[in-house]
Order: sequence, then C-alpha cells, then structure tokens
Amino acid sequence: MSTEKLTAKNKMKSLSEFPVMSERDSLKKTLDTMTQKRLGVACFVDKNGKLIGLLTDGDLRRLLLANQSPLPALLVNDAIEFGTRNPETAQADDQLIELAKKMNQKQLWDLPVVDQKGLLVGLLHRHDVS
Repeated sequence: MSTEKLTAKNKMKSLSEFPVMSERDSLKKTLDTMTQKRLGVACFVDKNGKLIGLLTDGDLRRLLLANQSPLPALLVNDAIEFGTRNPETAQADDQLIELAKKMNQKQLWDLPVVDQKGLLVGLLHRHDVS
C-alpha cells in the first residue's frame, strides 16, 4: 500500500499496546503502567470506553515543577487531574499523511484514535507516522 493511502488504522497501536486507564486510577498506578508499557503517555477512558483524557511525560514534568506538594502525596491522586481533558484525536480512517502534519504543527507526540462515538480504539505515536 502506498504511503498516500495509509490511514490511522494501518499504523495505530492497539489498546493492549499502550496504557489505557480508568478515570479513577491513581497517579502511582498510571506511572507504573506507563513504565511497564514503555510509553510516555496514558489514555483515560470512562466506564464505557470513551476517551476522557490524556497524561503525558510532559504533563508529569510540569506537575513536578509547579506543585509544591511532596511527591508521595501526589501519587494517590487521580492521575487524570494532572493531564489534558478532551485531547486532540484522530479517526481510524484519517489519512496518515494529514495526521503527521497535524502532529508536527501542534507538536504532538501521541494522538489517540477514536471512533464516531468517541470510544478509544488505538493510539498513534509520532514514530508510527514518520
């Protein structure tokens, strides 16, 4: 298949390949899962699987620099508190070349892929689209 015809679904990571967390998961659990999956991003879904937020390594870095609370106190909080609600997304049929442009323009390393109902179906990492 030529690169012009590739879509998000051709290159996206499956749900088992990246951290998919509940909105009630602690920062500690989220960090553990991100470390286990070796990816600097976690997606948060509601009980129906709808994407509600995203937490990145960059969010964690900003949290540590801005927050005066001791780290152990932060680890018990819901991780979604420190991330981005309603992040940029892609659809499975979106053209990969256009998504690569979007990711470059908006300086995104990761782009959740959702269906028409907003259910999380995958994740595009910058290395997947280059």
